[in-house]
Amino acid sequence: MREIRSHVTDIDRHLEEALRATQQLDAERWRTERRPRVLRLFAARAGKLDWSRALLKLVVEELYPDDLFAELVGRLDRVPRRQWPSVIAIAVALRHSWRRDGLTRIARRLRVSLATSPLPHAGSPVRRSRPSRRRLSGSPRSRQGSPLRSDPARRGSRP
Repeated sequence: MREIRSHVTDIDRHLEEALRATQQLDAERWRTERRPRVLRLFAARAGKLDWSRALLKLVVEELYPDDLFAELVGRLDRVPRRQWPSVIAIAVALRHSWRRDGLTRIARRLRVSLATSPLPHAGSPVRRSRPSRRRLSGSPRSRQGSPLRSDPARRGSRP
């Protein structure tokens, strides 16, 4: 009886090894032969894709966002199309935010500022300085020409 059990066990082991070898061979054949052809076909047809909610969801799923994503973004079904780039950026930032330098690197690449203004101490008055004219202009470069109100040629020369 023991001999029969050992033969059955040996047969089971050989069958499992054969199945594993077959699966490994199929996987190898898929990677080396079939996968490149199928992906070339996919790439040719995907060239006609537009942004869609399905594509947005797929990209976000691939980034494995945590629960904070839902808190920051809400339900993807309700996010308007114009906000999709920021949704993807948030998912990427979450993915890289487990370390401060990872989040800093992503923010720098996307040109998103992480600078925060220091919070005033309780009871201390909030001081607001008047911004300089250059900062209000929206450009750090000096203005070209002269402003209208200080242009001597324009003073008093209204038609």
